[in-house]
Amino acid sequence: MIDPTLTNAAAILLAAYAVLAAIDGLYIHLWRLRLHQRAETRCEHWLHTLRALLFPAFVGGLFAAPTAGALLWAAVGAAALDLVIGLWDVAIERDSRATLGGLSTAEYTVHVTLTMLHAASLALVLAARPASAWTLDGPMVLHTPMPGFSAALAINLVPGAIVLGILHVYLGLRGAQSANARVAA
Repeated sequence: MIDPTLTNAAAILLAAYAVLAAIDGLYIHLWRLRLHQRAETRCEHWLHTLRALLFPAFVGGLFAAPTAGALLWAAVGAAALDLVIGLWDVAIERDSRATLGGLSTAEYTVHVTLTMLHAASLALVLAARPASAWTLDGPMVLHTPMPGFSAALAINLVPGAIVLGILHVYLGLRGAQSANARVAA
């Protein structure tokens, strides 16, 4: 059985993460700084795009569905890849943001808080799974549903996350086209 206390605690942390990530991603990255439009921040934008595209996979696979076996491991793989891309993002941010004066203290604080919320929510939702869910030769879905709050939150986050992923791709491609047009002119 999936532990509802751990899963619901994970969902609360995920909700806080989603709100803060929306502020950071939509307002700071896309609107205020327009990272997708700057040549020096384009790589950073594409890392954010990859993370936006991975979010629905691991949120759906870990918070919405009672996954087990290979399906659980695929969702864990998506979450692990997201964490690796997040580290890559941190590694390039100093150079990426140099012409913008670097990251402000407020944005550093937001990023550290996001990392803590993200890691804690993943740790709790993974700990909530029974040991039997982790075997590769078992069923891909557990017979017990996810606790209601976790599932409801995830089901409501996934469509918006898909839209944000598409928006990131669109803006990244549009920013690249604008840069190419400026170079050609």
